[in-house]
Amino acid sequence: MRIRYAVLAASLATVLTACGSTLSGQALPGEMDVRNLDVGSYPTEPVNAHDDDPVPPFYEMYEVAAMRIADYVINSRDIDAQMTYGKRATTVSAGVMPSALGDEPAMSAIAKKHKMLYGFESNGAAKDSRVETYGDWPTKKADNRLTATTMVLQFPDADRAAAAAKEFYDTDLAMKEGRNQPVAIPGHPAALSHWRPDSPFLRTVLPHGPYVIAFLLSVPTPDQQALTTLASNAFTEQIEALAETTPLTDEEVMTLPWDPDHLLMRTLNPDQLANPEGSGYYVVTGKHGILHYAGDQLPTDRHYIDEQLTKMSAQQVALSWGSIAVRTPDEQTARRAVTEKMFLWPVETEAANPPNLPDAACVENKRTGAAKRFSCILAYNEYVGIVSGNQLLDAHQRAAAQYALFANAR
Repeated sequence: MRIRYAVLAASLATVLTACGSTLSGQALPGEMDVRNLDVGSYPTEPVNAHDDDPVPPFYEMYEVAAMRIADYVINSRDIDAQMTYGKRATTVSAGVMPSALGDEPAMSAIAKKHKMLYGFESNGAAKDSRVETYGDWPTKKADNRLTATTMVLQFPDADRAAAAAKEFYDTDLAMKEGRNQPVAIPGHPAALSHWRPDSPFLRTVLPHGPYVIAFLLSVPTPDQQALTTLASNAFTEQIEALAETTPLTDEEVMTLPWDPDHLLMRTLNPDQLANPEGSGYYVVTGKHGILHYAGDQLPTDRHYIDEQLTKMSAQQVALSWGSIAVRTPDEQTARRAVTEKMFLWPVETEAANPPNLPDAACVENKRTGAAKRFSCILAYNEYVGIVSGNQLLDAHQRAAAQYALFANAR
């Protein structure tokens, strides 16, 4: 027993001696303390900081379903490469139909009658100018050569989709009796279409399984062959895109994960408003889906946005009340996005970088139509954040807050 105590005492003495000894070398800092950053009044903890993910009410789950399908809805560039300018995109829910499909009250009544679940609408054009609808048929500025509105709507089953498509078409054509004429779409005999011989527009709907695919298309001058050729290509492309996903039942809509990878929760949300918003103010999609929001929450040039996201190897993109977050494959890619200033719009003039913030760069936006005067891009691990403000201090504080959010997120 005495021997055992002696060994224990010797061992303890050795440990205490080691604790009191001086080791050579230099202490290395860990990750920076984000509490020292100037974030102004912006939040630095994600909405789900306490493992409490926001759960949308049941009626907003159709918005979530519509955001999901955005990655499988073609945009104007997929129809014709000339149509690089985005105009607007939105989810379609609660049976409220977009005007591009026809008379809104009439089309909405049909959608509700056949129990439409959700849908998505995307717009684009060959020129950065507006397409207007006056009365019951669209018009456009003469110099906008090509325009396209793409609509994908999901119904509970193929029978209801087919019935809805026919009723959409019959009702719309009847409202234009004596002015519009039916036309056939090459390669898609089930498509229901009509045009006006003195107008460069064509409206067409096609039931495809539980979906209704619809387009409102225009060419430079009233040209039936050019319109039907454009529509044929559009239907072919959209059918191929939908083959990459599966339709949802009403029950599946209710159990969809909302922001499953928590990218949106990591994105600066100044007022902590955490309900899905299908016009692009609070949305998360893949790289393809986010292109729909060009011309609304993003700059108009879809081609440029696509190029920049491709350079980042973007896997997912979130828009949050003016803030942008991108998940890239790795830390090196994210840092390169900052070094090369991969903003989603062309920039020319550099601005002072945020103080004490690693891997960040800022610019002054001098282009016409810029939403904010200053923008900053930053990297944290595999994430890239882009924030903007009209004052440089505000942009710096937003960048610091976005960095802190990335650091504080799980």
